[in-house]
Amino acid sequence: MWVVGLVGSPRKGMNTDTLVSQALSGARAQGAEVEKIYLSDLSIRPCQGCGKRPPGGYCMFRDGMEEIYRVLEGADALVIGTPAYYGTVSAQLKLMIDRCNCLSEMVPQADGRMTFRTRIAKRKRALFIWVADSSRDPACALQVMRLWGKDANVELVDTLIVTGADRGTPARKRPELLQRAYELGAKLVAGLQG
Repeated sequence: MWVVGLVGSPRKGMNTDTLVSQALSGARAQGAEVEKIYLSDLSIRPCQGCGKRPPGGYCMFRDGMEEIYRVLEGADALVIGTPAYYGTVSAQLKLMIDRCNCLSEMVPQADGRMTFRTRIAKRKRALFIWVADSSRDPACALQVMRLWGKDANVELVDTLIVTGADRGTPARKRPELLQRAYELGAKLVAGLQG
């Protein structure tokens, strides 16, 4: 099993990164091969809404998204972490999500209506980690992730919602949160095995 962590925070070693790492440790303890990708390390151009579908690929642009498309095609599960920005996801994660616009195609139904269908064959499970300081309501971020999941063939099976992340003791130094992230990572893989 291959579990990939996508870190939507530009701050390595801080709250979001630490919680994603803990979840990956839990997945590794269940026998999964793990990998972590920092979205801020990838050079990803913004979606241009071109509507073109190149032969042999998902997008006209060949950039850091090629690595993400590889993950979406092959991974068994994802751990996706982001800090809260204005109650939703970080710019790094949103940039990746927007570039997944090309992962679905319109197909006709028997009754003549059109519907969207993902071009990604492999279904994946995902754990979503949302780390907020002043934001309290993850509803917008969860809606974005669920919509993206339809195009990327990703089922959001668990969440770790952290609020007040830097008030008092930072999230990365709170043993109960670290343990919860570890357990959720282990559960993510156990769900694949069962």
